[in-house]
Amino acid sequence: MASLLACSPAPAPLVESFTPTPIYPAQSIGPVTGGINALAFAPNATIPWEGRILIAPKTGGIIAYSIEGVAGNQVDGPIYTSMATHPGFSLRGLKTGFVLAVTADGTLVSMIIDDARGQIFTAPVAGLPMSGANGVCALDALPGRPKFAIARQDGSFEQWQIEDTGADLLQAKLLGSGQLLAPAISCSAANGKVFATSASGGMFVIDISDQPVIERGIDTLQDNLVAIALDDQITYILGSSTAFAPLNQYDQQLTQTGTLSAVAGLSNPPVEQPGALAITHWSYGGAGFSAGLLGIADDANDRVSLIVRDTLPGFINDQELR
Repeated sequence: MASLLACSPAPAPLVESFTPTPIYPAQSIGPVTGGINALAFAPNATIPWEGRILIAPKTGGIIAYSIEGVAGNQVDGPIYTSMATHPGFSLRGLKTGFVLAVTADGTLVSMIIDDARGQIFTAPVAGLPMSGANGVCALDALPGRPKFAIARQDGSFEQWQIEDTGADLLQAKLLGSGQLLAPAISCSAANGKVFATSASGGMFVIDISDQPVIERGIDTLQDNLVAIALDDQITYILGSSTAFAPLNQYDQQLTQTGTLSAVAGLSNPPVEQPGALAITHWSYGGAGFSAGLLGIADDANDRVSLIVRDTLPGFINDQELR
């Protein structure tokens, strides 16, 4: 982390030993044969209860699951380490979700998942360099013009917009780029900021202007993270690590504020070894899933636990229950 800010960043402050706050899965998906490498929610922009969750097994390819845990369309292919989606993309009038994924060898792959059948197809994009990627995450954008942040192996950090202009291929437009002093390997965005992990160890905040820069960073052991927006101003971060079981919770200043533990509930098992994480604020239908979902892969049992987003700490519903 020493090179992130061109000087040694402040180490993670010593904090009290937190008592984990319980969070309760509403659904459990799997087990996934071979284990889970990456997750991404693929909401349906027109029929919320037909939204999917994309799971990249450690053995390769992608499987589209329904929110009830039914495995649907599956595509064979390489091992994917990072995935990001945008719903509501109109491809020649067909309603789809747009997907960017990164393979284990650093190749970007662009795909669509059609709303009606959940089928996944490759969708070549002109103008987007497809090699040398580490990770990708979705940025806030209009449904028809998805935006993504791409972290590169050489330390560069880019923002891209994807469009269907009617040309033979989809088109990519570079919105901004900067050179970080250490490569990012995973990221999650909310409220105009990107929260990322470093290949050299650590977590940091990137201001996503047309020339993105690192604002602050800390030394920590997070392998995966998600940014959870409580409203249009307040965000906090959850991080998972192979070094410990609970999820660590951080505020926007990267100060740890607690730990969360997904406990057993009804027929859903607890999360014992949290791995890949994903978050969506899009509705997945009904009263239960209308506020969006947090997905946590459990490397102990190769399942994914789904937690309703507004039951997480900090939301009004959570405060009322407590």
